[in-house]
Amino acid sequence: MTRPALAPEPVTAASVLALVQAIERHGPDAPAAIAFRSALRRKGIEADAAGGIQALDTLMDEIAEADPAKADARAAIIRSAWGELLPAPAGRTRP
Repeated sequence: MTRPALAPEPVTAASVLALVQAIERHGPDAPAAIAFRSALRRKGIEADAAGGIQALDTLMDEIAEADPAKADARAAIIRSAWGELLPAPAGRTRP
């Protein structure tokens, strides 16, 4: 007997922030940071599927508001994981 598929949990700022904080604790090339970055990428894909660019923007805003002193560094971490999901500079869409 197979189990019914469970619906994915909604992507929350808290879940994204937990992954970003985990990445911050490790060097950028550490195996753990690479694994957390992969999980962060999956969260971005899930958020994009659920709400598009608006959902991604909202999550990034909430992460920035959580600690304004770390907002730029955290945005860089998120952008590195969600790069293909976000619009290119100057509002151009990515191919």
